[in-house]
Amino acid sequence: MRIVIGNLPDDVSEEGIRDTLRAFAPVDRITLVREGGAPSAVIEMEMTRGQAETLAQRIQGRMHQGRELRAWVPNMDWK
Repeated sequence: MRIVIGNLPDDVSEEGIRDTLRAFAPVDRITLVREGGAPSAVIEMEMTRGQAETLAQRIQGRMHQGRELRAWVPNMDWK
């Protein structure tokens, strides 16, 4: 399942995201997106949609390097 995390700092790294999320769940894959405004990340983990939505709610509003994270599960799962 995929979760999108937005409002990341410009100097974000995959390892920084992995460290931040370590307390919540192991992340299988991270893809950084640096188009437009603040960078975002698509994280992938083995879980149900319900579990992903719960995790996104737990991530929402957390601080990472002085930025308040935004997190959501995309409406459609793409490949």
